[in-house]
Amino acid sequence: MNRFFIYAFATVLLAGVLVGCKPGEDMAESEKLFIKMVDKTAGKLDLDENQRIRLEQLKVDIRKNFQEGQKEKREAAAKIKEEGMKENPDNQMITSLLQGIIRNEMARVKRGFDLMLNFQSNLNDAQKKKLNQMISKWVIQD
Repeated sequence: MNRFFIYAFATVLLAGVLVGCKPGEDMAESEKLFIKMVDKTAGKLDLDENQRIRLEQLKVDIRKNFQEGQKEKREAAAKIKEEGMKENPDNQMITSLLQGIIRNEMARVKRGFDLMLNFQSNLNDAQKKKLNQMISKWVIQD
């Protein structure tokens, strides 16, 4: 049941990230959204000092995940630009690079969710119950 709520919440958040991130925008927006969601949720869970330390590490890991993705995206964009400047650009290569960018962004978002799910193991039973209630409320909202 806990996994159901987590995955349902992840699906709702993923849809929001995909709708909110227009083509050409940095993954920095996804990073900000994840960090904001983590901070907002953690603020309601009455974390102890050890959990707060782990929360800060979670945010570092999320930032690192998306910053690595931004680097990969810039590198692929440079290759696309270089290929596009040629007299006879290889459209199949450009398409492949664009598809790679999309796959990479999806993988980064999934990795962000995985990091957040792993953090749940740091919570006590009461906190997990409260988190599940929050997720349930978010998923069921109209």
